[in-house]
Amino acid sequence: MIPSISNPVLGFSLIVILGYLGGLLAKKIHLPSIIGNLCIGFLLGPFGLGIFSFDLIEDKFSPIGSIAFGFIAVSIALHLKKKEFKKVIVLSFFDILFTFSIIFLSFLYFTSSPYLSVLLGITGATTAPAASLAVVRESRAKGPLVSALLPTIALNNVLCIVLFTFILGILGILVRANSLSLFSLLKQMLFASSLGVVFGYLFCLSAPFVKRIGVKTIWASFFALLILVGVAEQLHLSVLLSSICMGFVIANSNKVADEVFGAFNKFESFVYLLFFTMAGTHLNPSFALQEGWFIALFVAARFLGKLSGGYVGACMARLPKSKLFGIGLLPQAGLALAFLLLLEEKGIFPSNLMDFYSTIVLSGIMLNEFSGSVGTKLLFKVTKEEGKAYPPVFGFITDKDVIIGLDAEDRWEAITKLVHQICLRKGIPSSEEGRLLESVIERELSMTTGIGKSLAIPHGVIEREDSKILGVFAISHKGIDFRSMDGLPVHFIILSLVPKDRLEDHLKYLAEVSRVFSKPFVSSALMEARTEQEVIKILLEAQQ
Repeated sequence: MIPSISNPVLGFSLIVILGYLGGLLAKKIHLPSIIGNLCIGFLLGPFGLGIFSFDLIEDKFSPIGSIAFGFIAVSIALHLKKKEFKKVIVLSFFDILFTFSIIFLSFLYFTSSPYLSVLLGITGATTAPAASLAVVRESRAKGPLVSALLPTIALNNVLCIVLFTFILGILGILVRANSLSLFSLLKQMLFASSLGVVFGYLFCLSAPFVKRIGVKTIWASFFALLILVGVAEQLHLSVLLSSICMGFVIANSNKVADEVFGAFNKFESFVYLLFFTMAGTHLNPSFALQEGWFIALFVAARFLGKLSGGYVGACMARLPKSKLFGIGLLPQAGLALAFLLLLEEKGIFPSNLMDFYSTIVLSGIMLNEFSGSVGTKLLFKVTKEEGKAYPPVFGFITDKDVIIGLDAEDRWEAITKLVHQICLRKGIPSSEEGRLLESVIERELSMTTGIGKSLAIPHGVIEREDSKILGVFAISHKGIDFRSMDGLPVHFIILSLVPKDRLEDHLKYLAEVSRVFSKPFVSSALMEARTEQEVIKILLEAQQ
């Protein structure tokens, strides 16, 4: 018999190493990596090989779970902007209403358990933003459906977290028959929300100071989350609600939103690896075999709810191609697991109910994540939105940054026009335009940026707080005199504005530009390009 492990450090190490290997193996056989994570978690857990003790899973891993809850909540909120509320509120409302109602009524009829039915209803209403975003990127999808899908999923999860927090509080009152009133519950939710908002604003205000002392955004945002989670738990407030409010404030701050989003993306795969492997330790396959009918009911009811809710919401919002919108809402992962692990941690409900709930949710997640990802990919193909978007060239040039047919008499007029275009396209105030132009001209005066092969790369170093390289790519068919090193006119101009803390990235970009334009077909192909998308496609192919 294999002895059980109760040391959290050793247990954490095994989760990271074996969970990673399990995800890798799943990918090798063309399955989602979460299935490999869940299987490894099951083998480690008490229902598998019993390597992890119940004490380790339920108590000593609790801090890891709390941090993961906060991370997932912030990650979800970072996808949501205030300006997108009006567009997706109807879509999110009908999605949650139909999915929750169909799952709730189905399980209430077959189990007669209102507690189980309401928990499965709100858990089933969640959707996985990470899975949908990954499919969008992989498919290079772009169009009205894609532009509505991601903010709808983000708002869906925000509303689900608020509803879950409220439902959990109400069920806690009913099950425990404690003295906590509805008013006290609402007050706790208000305090949790306020705590998240305050932390979000403090983080945004402190961002410039943090940069000045040399702390990278990735570490600043991670430790800010750790402190928030610690304070929320110390005050017995909802970590999920506090974290999502903090993330929402950051998402709507022009100064730090993109940086924090990028920082959390770097942590995301690691956190989900932990999360899914930990969740797998709760999987009881014998229970799954006994209750296979209920797993099928959960998946079928959720499918019907997502499809009908998505259709009604899309019709009400007058979204084109509305019949199939609900298919894009099928993937399910992180937030559903957060609800499961949080319920395990709270210990409100009896173990037989939690075994039933966790087995249905974990089995449902494996089926929904796999079928949902495949369905979303097919959705983009059927609606002809697949392949219409391309990743940024050189890390910052998109099709919206391309100018075909630039008309300028000399390099100074070209530089002036391109800086003006950057300010217009990036929403930079006109009061800053002169300073940005001055930085580019100052660099050009020191030495021409016409490097030959019909290419010029004018640039300036700027002091902007968002640490993001800004740029445009312009094509001049008649050619512009840039006093180039080879004496030939310039037909292609990449003008960039580089923050001081991104100079190293700028050097890498210059090396990549040189490599791309050294290929013989690039210049002639670009001169024949008639659309911005064609230009991006040519440059991306040259980067391969």
